[in-house]
Amino acid sequence: MYTQTLKKIFSCLAVSALLIGVGWYTNDWYERNFIPTDKQIKRSGFKFISPLLDVELPEGYDCRHEPIPFKYKINKFVDQQLQSGKVREMSVYYRDLSDGPWFGINEKVKYNPASMMKVPVMAAWLKRAEKDPSVLRLKLTFDRNSIDGPKQDMKPEQTLKTGVSYTVEELLRYMMNFSDNRAMSLLFYALPSEEINNVIDHMDVATEMNGEHNSITVKSYSGFLRILYNASFLNEEFSEKALQIMSNQDFPEGIVGGIPKGVKIASKFGEFRENENPDIIQLHEFGIIYHPNGPYILGILTRGKNWKEQADIIKSVSALVYNSVAETGNR
Repeated sequence: MYTQTLKKIFSCLAVSALLIGVGWYTNDWYERNFIPTDKQIKRSGFKFISPLLDVELPEGYDCRHEPIPFKYKINKFVDQQLQSGKVREMSVYYRDLSDGPWFGINEKVKYNPASMMKVPVMAAWLKRAEKDPSVLRLKLTFDRNSIDGPKQDMKPEQTLKTGVSYTVEELLRYMMNFSDNRAMSLLFYALPSEEINNVIDHMDVATEMNGEHNSITVKSYSGFLRILYNASFLNEEFSEKALQIMSNQDFPEGIVGGIPKGVKIASKFGEFRENENPDIIQLHEFGIIYHPNGPYILGILTRGKNWKEQADIIKSVSALVYNSVAETGNR
């Protein structure tokens, strides 16, 4: 009698477990195939930002718990460039801004961010403008004899002229659109250092600041773009303004060269010649690409000897990712 009772109990438990398992699997299958994964409610009226809470999933997975399908393509391409000797080091970062999946390749390698650090300088001035928009009309005069920007191998198409006064807004556009180091220096030295530090501290970016030996990783730098896109440091108006300014960067050899004309992109490139090894050039670019299937962040950092080859590699990665997103729907 006792044995029969136990058998009935175990049989009931087994059936219950089976039903629960079937129910869970059915629900999971239904969600995967019929429920849209992008459940975020986005505010309208913005071209460049999406004011949402930031959520980061485990590396390599999307909200369906599936690997990002095209990571292996990018990894293979990076390995090929390293083996060919076109670059000595190379790192790539990708993040889907719709629901948070990301991957990094050689993400712990450190580079000098160079002109990409113009982004926090811009953010610091826009943070000031939140409290007093007239700051953008403030005029600063450039004097080459008292202040000049670091030398640039890639000369800006437009640069400041000595003795001429420019508004802060004009200087921001010189600095970001043409990567003019003169504009960067004028804006940087007009700010107290604590304002720049406040940007870095509040934008989830780990950087080692030490004169010309600044260093950053590809994953760490992504924090600047994530937080601008989510409007979680600057308010919505000035986050939108920041990315709108970045959408006019003049660097056709890089990420923009790998995507179709007419697709919006907000980006910043940086180039740096190493003092200890003058033959070594670092060339990088980070951007938000507003793909029809959903926006994503793409960052490519390189160290090599030929900036034209490195720019072509950046363009090629951009095209690979763009086409892969088109095929997979940003998944």
